[in-house]
Amino acid sequence: MKTNIFSLIVLLLAATFARADWVLVQRTETAGKENLVTTKIKGEQARVDMGDKMTVIVGAEGMTMLMHAQKAMMKMDLATMKAILEKAAQSSAGQPVAKPVATGQKEKVGDWDTEIYTWEGPMGKGRFWVAKDFPKHKEISAISDKLGKVVGGAVSGLSPQASDFDGMVVKSEVSMMSKSVSSQLVSAKEETVDAKEFVAPADYNEMKMPGAGK
Repeated sequence: MKTNIFSLIVLLLAATFARADWVLVQRTETAGKENLVTTKIKGEQARVDMGDKMTVIVGAEGMTMLMHAQKAMMKMDLATMKAILEKAAQSSAGQPVAKPVATGQKEKVGDWDTEIYTWEGPMGKGRFWVAKDFPKHKEISAISDKLGKVVGGAVSGLSPQASDFDGMVVKSEVSMMSKSVSSQLVSAKEETVDAKEFVAPADYNEMKMPGAGK
């Protein structure tokens, strides 16, 4: 279960969030498995649907995982999430924060013209394709960094922040905590998201998350 938790948190740290209501669709690959991931954002809440099997809802109070086939949910409060990541970050304490570096290489990704950045730090490494003319990318970066701090706690400063890029990351290949996640943005639409999307279904049974606090 801890492996799954780490994979989910790496995915969330690599995701892009926005201040207004947005719906983003990304094609991701984690541990050799491909998924179409839909992220819905309203204010400072995010709902991430990984295909039709699992949903993660994240907000200021913590994270809720929904497993649809079992009609089950697991909750992780903010303190537990931070404890897991801070433990992973202990070996990197005192090391300088690495910033992404522009390579000067340019590549077309979907509809966007991008510049490729690379990054390597104590927690991992990655490549990022950045669209500098993406609409409202500064607004999106601001809330992305804020949610990253909520989810990641101490470890969020050891990975690239959205504001480190002068544009929108539309494609990424990231390895952190021995987990690799690649992601490519398929679409991004500013549209109204119903607040009910961030409420767990009443008929789902809550399960304890084994070892999450250990």
